[in-house]
Amino acid sequence: MADPAQYTPWFAYHPAGGAPSREQALYCEGVALERIAEAAGTPAYVYSREGLEAAYVRLDRAFGSLPHTVCYAVKANANLSVLRVLARRGASFDIVSGGELDRLRRIGVPGGRIVFSGVGKSREEIRDALRYPGTRAGRGGILLFNVESGAELDVLLAEASRHVAAGGERPSIAIRVNPDVAAGGHPHISTGAHHHKFGVDWAEARKLYLAHRDSRAIVWRGITAHIGSQIVSIAPYRRALARLASYVRDLGRQGIRLDFVDIGGGLGIRYADESPLVPDVFARALAEIVRPLGCRLLIEPGRAIAGPAGVLLTRVLYVKQTRGKTFVIVDAAMNDLIRPVLYDATHAITPAVRGPAAAAGATRVDVVGPVCESGDFLARDWPLPPVQSGDLLVVWAAGAYGFAQSSNYNARRRAAEVLVDGRRFRIARRRESYDDLVRNEL
Repeated sequence: MADPAQYTPWFAYHPAGGAPSREQALYCEGVALERIAEAAGTPAYVYSREGLEAAYVRLDRAFGSLPHTVCYAVKANANLSVLRVLARRGASFDIVSGGELDRLRRIGVPGGRIVFSGVGKSREEIRDALRYPGTRAGRGGILLFNVESGAELDVLLAEASRHVAAGGERPSIAIRVNPDVAAGGHPHISTGAHHHKFGVDWAEARKLYLAHRDSRAIVWRGITAHIGSQIVSIAPYRRALARLASYVRDLGRQGIRLDFVDIGGGLGIRYADESPLVPDVFARALAEIVRPLGCRLLIEPGRAIAGPAGVLLTRVLYVKQTRGKTFVIVDAAMNDLIRPVLYDATHAITPAVRGPAAAAGATRVDVVGPVCESGDFLARDWPLPPVQSGDLLVVWAAGAYGFAQSSNYNARRRAAEVLVDGRRFRIARRRESYDDLVRNEL
């Protein structure tokens, strides 16, 4: 496997101590990761401002003159500092809960830059989104509700009717269609096949569009699909978008003119040996299908923006040999990073400080955590040079679905989060205390 630092430019090895040395220390932008670990403790997530911005800008610019909006998927990494970085760059946002909406409210994102997706929006969440100010002047609501069932639409219609009667504006609505296109790196993150819980069949969606064509409570503005995550092939996107395009034309013939086509997210990244889609190639393929429709394209990347911009730092507690097998026991665990056990995901792991013969001296080990589960591992049969207690390890491509999926299992405190900006860094979320773990208990 290639050295992760070779394809993640905001993380790079430099001579340890800043002087000629046989050892090299890994830096995030201008800060040594060892320095961050000493200040923040471990485990800790570290995010690069440069990495976040570079991924967003590259994807946004790839679409050129095609009318488009890049809506960062908040679920991938909802840290307020991460959201602020992207908001300042002009990103819009895709949310799936009232909690995510509240985070955007706290950093001042106007509703006109928010798409509300998700299969199970509660009535309370719908009400909050209807009242959310669309602009800094307080008008307009959110950009789009992506509805996923007829039952959800009934609730939205009822709440929107009350909202309009009270003087509010009609919300903009799209239906999430299930295009029956399977994609994604693992069955648990494939979402576009007919047996998945997401979206509705086109036949049902068409009936809903036509039944509420003249509604005084809502405005049909778009159509959407989301086929999966960690997608590294353009073919599934082409198939799904071509089907959406045919639906847009069908609705147009029925007098329903849509403004938005939302293809969702799912762009894959390089964790080990994957070859992710190049943004220019991705954009060109989608533009060929969308441009003739005269619609604005919405995309909802999360992993592709946050994933490569973050790493997880963890220290070696013990090295254990048993029956010819080596376990490197670290202070991070499955409660900090669940992806390896939940999705069979591979994350490259390297020392934060490496010597000149690191690769040559590597042996296969299991990197495991302290949680009382056999499934508590970060990597199995992974090549590592000799390590000892106290050594700092780096788990790569951990900026998305890392802290976001973490838990307090085994009454463990969740990790700190750190944002690096050039030669400076700051704590973006403090490590939990034991008091935090029981704060809401009676």
